[in-house]
Amino acid sequence: MVSVNFWFEFASPYSMISALRLLRALTGRINPNPEAEGLPSCQLPDLSDVSIVYRPILLPALFAASGQTMLPGVQVPAKGKYMFHDVHRTLSLLGCPGFPARPHTNWPPNTVLAGRMAWMLAQGPSYVCALNSSGEPSPKLEQGAQVLAEFVWRVFEAEFIGGEDIGSPRVLERLWNVYVAKADVGSEMPSGERAVELANTSVVKNGYKDNTQAAIACKLFGAPSFTTDDGDMYWGNDHLLEAMAHHKVRSLLDQPLGYCTKSAPSPKI
Repeated sequence: MVSVNFWFEFASPYSMISALRLLRALTGRINPNPEAEGLPSCQLPDLSDVSIVYRPILLPALFAASGQTMLPGVQVPAKGKYMFHDVHRTLSLLGCPGFPARPHTNWPPNTVLAGRMAWMLAQGPSYVCALNSSGEPSPKLEQGAQVLAEFVWRVFEAEFIGGEDIGSPRVLERLWNVYVAKADVGSEMPSGERAVELANTSVVKNGYKDNTQAAIACKLFGAPSFTTDDGDMYWGNDHLLEAMAHHKVRSLLDQPLGYCTKSAPSPKI
């Protein structure tokens, strides 16, 4: 089993597409539009020997470190218009209608709290329960991965399709209560209200911040990005399949190892 890091930002429309494709690959869900299954943007990755590590990051910090000033879709209006058109088209092909033809008035939102909650959940159910001081470590790691993938997707869905403010604790509390608190992961997960409280503790704040610093150390400059065990990097939803198959084709590549440094492990409590 190899690991691939999925670096994403909730303000990133293309991260949303990758989140949906990974969710379907992890849960066995299929595209309701079989006519589109052969299109590269709609194909699902083979995760039979790949472990996905969800790494939420804060793009403004990444942009600042890489010399960018703002979201490309904001800085170049024509590019922003095309981006939303392109993502709307791809999600429609994936059987997920409702993505806006143009940004909502509240985009880009404040994604800090959502990122912290996703980072916390990405450490595993036992991590969350330890923070909450209740429950036993959960052996259902695969189930935990599916719950994480579902929560991440539902945040994207609420933001872009529902037009909700994902910077609002109330919105995130509701999503957590529906898709995490009631999930069967072997331990009793905290409520949405409690999860928001935990996301505002210093250990989670620092973990999320360190995660973004790890992305900067990996020389990342946008989202979604994918990094491999041997330090290679793939940028963009259009490289999702290649990133997941990297370990199978590495011997065919004549590039030197290590575009970026290997990702630092998450802090433990």
